[in-house]
Amino acid sequence: MIPCDKLYAYSYLDPVHGDKPQGERVDICRRRAAESGKNVWGNVLLTSAGFEDSEGGQKQNIVNCFLKMLDKPINKAKILFIPTAAIDEEAKEMADWCKQELIMLGTKEDNIRIYNIGEAITENEAMLFDVIYFTGGDTVYLLRRIKEAGFDSIIKKMAYANKVYVGVSAGSMIASPNIGKPYSEETSGLCLINAYLSVHFTVDTQAQTDFPLPHISLTNGQAVVVRWDGYNIIEG
Repeated sequence: MIPCDKLYAYSYLDPVHGDKPQGERVDICRRRAAESGKNVWGNVLLTSAGFEDSEGGQKQNIVNCFLKMLDKPINKAKILFIPTAAIDEEAKEMADWCKQELIMLGTKEDNIRIYNIGEAITENEAMLFDVIYFTGGDTVYLLRRIKEAGFDSIIKKMAYANKVYVGVSAGSMIASPNIGKPYSEETSGLCLINAYLSVHFTVDTQAQTDFPLPHISLTNGQAVVVRWDGYNIIEG
């Protein structure tokens, strides 16, 4: 998988001898893999606040992007729904909202498996799902649970196999190279996007410029579409 642990450490964690900019060698490896026909992936959708606004109106561009990523009608799609980050009552309510959003879009409730990280699941079982969906909540807690369970390898294999990855809030932030200080191994993320990510920003908030990579500050009406060769921001 790109990046492996050694490549990640060199490319992202060494401020003196590592890549400048961060992730340069990871980008090169992904480009070479894609040119050889391997790891041509592009179904990662990182949202700040899901598919609907606070009044229940659909963010149509984001919804359309999600539906386009699916290779089948949504009523036939199987979704691995992961609310592990939702450890307080507000986050749990929002996780329920996220599930209802999927049902309102046409997902059959029987096709949604609610999975909490740490429960038994094999890689083969995970690969039977079309979508892996992470709700919001406690980002640090979610990332720690992922690493403790070794679930990060399953997430990456699903993303690289063009399964649809949907993140909401914390579920989006873990896809970045790091959720904490840029060179901290403890808070290293999934590295699906070569940029730092913040969520729930207002339109007049400025992105930080002191990071070693671009900083994306998403409003609740925005999402990031990520491919092996880069990303773009879409408005709801």
